[in-house]
Amino acid sequence: MAIHDRRAHSGLRTLGITLSHAPGHCTRYLEAIDQFLAAVPDPIRNWTARDMETRLHIAGIFLWSAR
Repeated sequence: MAIHDRRAHSGLRTLGITLSHAPGHCTRYLEAIDQFLAAVPDPIRNWTARDMETRLHIAGIFLWSAR
């Protein structure tokens, strides 16, 4: 289950990945994570999509609270 919320979006934006809220958003969110994981070096490449979501969420919390 995706935890795509504003904190995870903030984490994605720091990686240069911007998503719209248009229909199909959840699918695009999961695809963006999969594409990112396919392009990064080890050991991150071995993370699951859920591992990545969790880290994006945490990164987004720090970025959001720093405002």
